[in-house]
Amino acid sequence: MSVERRRTKRSPRFTEIALEAGVSPSTVDRVLNERGSVSDALRRKVVEAAKRLGTNRLLPDVRHGVLHFDVVLVHSEIALFQRFNNALDRYANLIGPRVTVHRSAWGERDDERLAEFLENPPYPRHGLLIVARDNARIGQALRAVNAAGTPVVTMTSDVSGIQRLAYVGIDNVLAGRTAGYLAGRFTRQAGKVWMPVASLDFRSQLDRVEGFTQILAEQFPHLDPLPPVEVADDNERAHALLHDTLRQRHDIVAIYSTGACSGGIRRALRRHPLAVAPVWIGHEATREHAELLRAGDLAAVIDQDPEGQILSGLQHLLHANEELERAPEQRTRFRLITPENLSQFELFA
Repeated sequence: MSVERRRTKRSPRFTEIALEAGVSPSTVDRVLNERGSVSDALRRKVVEAAKRLGTNRLLPDVRHGVLHFDVVLVHSEIALFQRFNNALDRYANLIGPRVTVHRSAWGERDDERLAEFLENPPYPRHGLLIVARDNARIGQALRAVNAAGTPVVTMTSDVSGIQRLAYVGIDNVLAGRTAGYLAGRFTRQAGKVWMPVASLDFRSQLDRVEGFTQILAEQFPHLDPLPPVEVADDNERAHALLHDTLRQRHDIVAIYSTGACSGGIRRALRRHPLAVAPVWIGHEATREHAELLRAGDLAAVIDQDPEGQILSGLQHLLHANEELERAPEQRTRFRLITPENLSQFELFA
């Protein structure tokens, strides 16, 4: 009579887990026995390797210590970045004590310093939410951040050639096409369109101009866009450039402003009243723009929901660090605001 013996599967040894994870056996020992200091990235590697090999012991939580998120903004006094900062204050306080949100703002001449900060953080970084220029140096730095295993989320303006976790801004080409459609439908006269942009270093600005000019060429040939002019969100510069343009020509029938220079545009239009006021389309729901909409200067503005972008960006980073069960599924949508529906929108700045 034979006796059937039950065989139990042997739990993998530390050396086998180390080989699977690509670390040393001593690192496996520190992680599984929870002694000593190990980075979150190595901790995750060891635990995932142990799971794949079918270890039958209770595994430690891969989450360990404080998570550090960097939120990188542009140094600017315009209303858009006031709204970003206010939203960050609001949502960062709701995340909880395990996450520390570090905020920094960088000027237009700080690309090299910003790149060095991105490549060499002063603390273990677990996520990056960023608004940045689309240039070679910043792209190189963001690729290094990604290669280090840090999730990267771009906001407002995307960056070319990087493998980011998500982009949480609006579709800027579509926003530009929408602005062009409105300008084309509202403008009866044939003529030129003046286009002030914040900076052509930002992909968002290029995309808006691209969408705007696309639809004019396709559907509204009576409108001829002039080359975009950079005003750096500077009211004085916008005023001077439009003032010179209106002195030299009288065929400006529409204005599409992709950034924040409305005060300067309004002053120039007041100095050069035309027989028919140009149809003016702008961006962002601000108190200044509400005043211009009510006065009839602005026909419409397109708002990119910076509050929603901050929330979505933080949620993506939390999900990437297993602090949130699901990532946001819906892309940030822009909102079209006219004098008629202005009362439905909360003005944050």
